[in-house]
Amino acid sequence: MADQNAVNLFLVISTIALWGIVICLTGIHIREFWKKRTQLTALVLNEQGKIRDEYLLGKQKEILIGKSTPAKMVHIDFSDSAYAGSIQEEHASFLRYGSCWYICAKAEKSMVGLRQSGGEVVYKLRRNIPYRIQSGDIVFISYEKIVIQ
Repeated sequence: MADQNAVNLFLVISTIALWGIVICLTGIHIREFWKKRTQLTALVLNEQGKIRDEYLLGKQKEILIGKSTPAKMVHIDFSDSAYAGSIQEEHASFLRYGSCWYICAKAEKSMVGLRQSGGEVVYKLRRNIPYRIQSGDIVFISYEKIVIQ
């Protein structure tokens, strides 16, 4: 009888330990999954299609895109762009809600486009409406390209 109680106790402790390991590994996996979802990178390409600048879309809530002025500094600056004449000071912004990132056109007559990953159509974005972005999407600020990874 004592041997049976010892075996039962061993099985209970082993089961609890195994479930503890499973729960810890699941928590690590979920944390890494959310970390990857929220950490996108915006790659600004030059005219030859090579990476000009790189911005980590991390824990910030908003990343402003446009042209820097003495009164207003933007995060992604196209002041020196060949297409600077068609880019507003506050042209667009990347916004984070929870763990997802969005692009939002801000200027009244801004040209902001979005081509979703795997798609061929470029959608012209309406002002002040956030559109969700994911890895593989391409954002067009006037004729400038920002690739999301």
